[in-house]
Amino acid sequence: MIPEPDALDEVGNFVMAELENLPLPDFDRLIQRVAAAEDSVRHYKLFLQGVLHSRFGERAHQLRQEAGKNTGTVRFAEDGFTVIADLPKKVEYDQRKLKDAVEALRKWGEDPEHYVGIEVKVSETKYGAWPPAVRQLFEPARTLKAGKPTYKLERVTDGVGQEAANDSHFGENV
Repeated sequence: MIPEPDALDEVGNFVMAELENLPLPDFDRLIQRVAAAEDSVRHYKLFLQGVLHSRFGERAHQLRQEAGKNTGTVRFAEDGFTVIADLPKKVEYDQRKLKDAVEALRKWGEDPEHYVGIEVKVSETKYGAWPPAVRQLFEPARTLKAGKPTYKLERVTDGVGQEAANDSHFGENV
């Protein structure tokens, strides 16, 4: 869906007080239009990057090879522009093999933290299922922070809306 050209301008023309008092159906319409604009922008950016790659990818590849590298940034002139072609590295490590390498370092008497950053992650789902004694052991290392609040509007159809997860706390269904 291609949004109307003024979708973002329309939102930008409101002042905060107007948006705060806008009826929810109108607010929902603005959210939908901005989301459509966002989707269109993402689509067009990918499309334009694809065209640039089609036009300059081979030349950029050749320049990287001449420089003895497979990834990285190369620059070249074209029709009065400097084309900057970046092919970033994307390194992935097999976690099981990393653990084996860290254990090998320890066996050699080396401190693995001199070579690798070691980060232990805890799944919140697993944490919730741990026995109390294990949970208590990890509790001092755990900090709970709230994320950025987000809101969605869902249109109620035929007078029926999905019951909110916390409706029972209010003694009535919304």
